[in-house]
Amino acid sequence: MKKRGHYCKICGEYKSNEKFSGKGHAAHICKTCASLPPEEKSEMAAMNRLLNLP
Repeated sequence: MKKRGHYCKICGEYKSNEKFSGKGHAAHICKTCASLPPEEKSEMAAMNRLLNLP
């Protein structure tokens, strides 16, 4: 089954197209994650990468 919407690299969730800004579509970062402080964004992205390792 195909996933709907876009994948956010920071939180690791599939969200609807409306949850992404214009630049967020290309960067794969949703609006809520884009508003986070940079330290928290990098920490969440690192945890998401570690949890998704094969």
